[in-house]
Amino acid sequence: MSTQFVYLRPIHVATVRAKGPYETSAKAAWEEMFGWLNQAGLGGEKIARYGLLLDDPRVVAPEKRRYEACVELVDEARTLVPLSFSIRRLPSGAFARVRHVGGAEGLSKVISGIRDTWEQGEGLIIDTRRPVIEIYLDNPEHVPVEKQRIDLCFPVSVVENMGQSAA
Repeated sequence: MSTQFVYLRPIHVATVRAKGPYETSAKAAWEEMFGWLNQAGLGGEKIARYGLLLDDPRVVAPEKRRYEACVELVDEARTLVPLSFSIRRLPSGAFARVRHVGGAEGLSKVISGIRDTWEQGEGLIIDTRRPVIEIYLDNPEHVPVEKQRIDLCFPVSVVENMGQSAA
């Protein structure tokens, strides 16, 4: 998998949060989100969809992990957001982006693999203070699972004093 570096801009999103292991909390959050989108007549292709993995599974117990399903807050949706949802800004900044094809199946392995094997060769580290962001590029109602594309965006920060020895 090749890694590209991108800057994600801060945009307003409507979010629904679920807690628990990411495999189950992501599914629950997206079911609630798609329920609202379909009920409000907003399930079309034009709304950008994001998943936020708010906790590092290496240090946060599965039952305490937080996942947010998010959609860009387009003008026609602003007055329709349920009270149980939140409105926030999508975390922005520098990210390392990796494309995954195959829908949500196998995402946790890909994310764990990248977190566990990340090297500081670029002078960057994964910034665990910001969430990993999933960008869903295809509508699962119209694209077969094996062709669904998801960009996995890992927040990165510059390593200070890289290569300098302590004197």
